[in-house]
Amino acid sequence: MDEIILEVKNLKKSFRGPGGGGKRLTAVDGVSFSVKRGECLGLIGESGSGKTTTAYMAAGLLAPDSGEISFYGTHLQMIFQDPKRALDPRRKVADSIGEGLLYHRGKLSRRQVRERALEAMDMVRLDRAYAGRYGRELSGGECQRATIARAVMIRPELLICDEPTSALDVSVQAKIIGLLDELKHSLGLSYLFISHDIALVSGFCDRVAVMRGGRIVEMGETADVLSRPREEYTKVLLDSVLTL
Repeated sequence: MDEIILEVKNLKKSFRGPGGGGKRLTAVDGVSFSVKRGECLGLIGESGSGKTTTAYMAAGLLAPDSGEISFYGTHLQMIFQDPKRALDPRRKVADSIGEGLLYHRGKLSRRQVRERALEAMDMVRLDRAYAGRYGRELSGGECQRATIARAVMIRPELLICDEPTSALDVSVQAKIIGLLDELKHSLGLSYLFISHDIALVSGFCDRVAVMRGGRIVEMGETADVLSRPREEYTKVLLDSVLTL
């Protein structure tokens, strides 16, 4: 588990301010961390702290202004915040799940890709009866199971999860976290898990990094950060926790 799967060093990112003026707003300012194989690193903080921008850069969806990102694996996938928007509304669920495999399938036929999609649905406990439906016909939790199935189809070593439960009801959140934890062990996954809710990561993440104003202000073993926070900002986050 000491082998690193993802390492970022001194990431920086800024965006143009409102109105397209010359002033730039700093979103991420010198962020560094690593994720070990088989572990879950939680990246937490309030809205606007730079968590999602960091996740998008780590996933290769957004280019940093400066800094280094090193991924020591074959495949990584990302799970997004809004599962209904993450599914193509023009495609049926099984087709959406299998879409990613089409680009990695080699000699697989479309029929084989579909069968793999159905097997992925079984893996995330999404009834095969939903295979021919559209995302709009599924609940939020069912949609998120579909996006997780799509993510694990190509057997990635790392999943980057950007607030994957924030659009779901509390009872459904717990089930999705349970599923992600189960997949972590059965597939040997590593996670970079983005959340604003420290209660959610408390039983799921091995380590946690706290972001504020584009910087990591505290990082350590989850139990240590929860029980003995060093930074006042972390204490404020803990005081605002709602127990699931």
